[in-house]
Amino acid sequence: MRAAILTTLREGRLTPRAVVDRALVQFERAAARLGTVRPALLFAERDRIARELRSFVDGRLAARLRAQPRGALRVGADAAPFGLLVRGRRGTYAVVLRRLPHGGSRLGILQRICAVQSAMKTPVDGVLIYDFSRGTTLRLHQTGAQRVDRYLRAS
Repeated sequence: MRAAILTTLREGRLTPRAVVDRALVQFERAAARLGTVRPALLFAERDRIARELRSFVDGRLAARLRAQPRGALRVGADAAPFGLLVRGRRGTYAVVLRRLPHGGSRLGILQRICAVQSAMKTPVDGVLIYDFSRGTTLRLHQTGAQRVDRYLRAS
């Protein structure tokens, strides 16, 4: 799903049909390489992919990405280890597109993302994490920036 979003964004065609079609073609190729897959599982996974991608494309993050065609500074491998680097209203943000697990393992993933953010050569003002399973966007600020914002509000 992440590859389909990044490819259609790079092409400038971030529409529900383009994203879902590209993701389903990639999924069917991967399923064909595996060999025999139970049809019920195949159709359930196809429906889940289509549902989650439509939720993403109809969401606020995708709307903002479409509204700023030149807002994406880097996409895909150029933005590694993140999916995108985008220019927002309050600075530059790294974007992570993934399905976050439920429970305690979610915290470990968020901590690893924060560690990668602080070790980046290119400074970013925060990280936007889009969770496919919930259809929500989390915003992680840079730790130093949070302290500065808190002090500015207090004064």
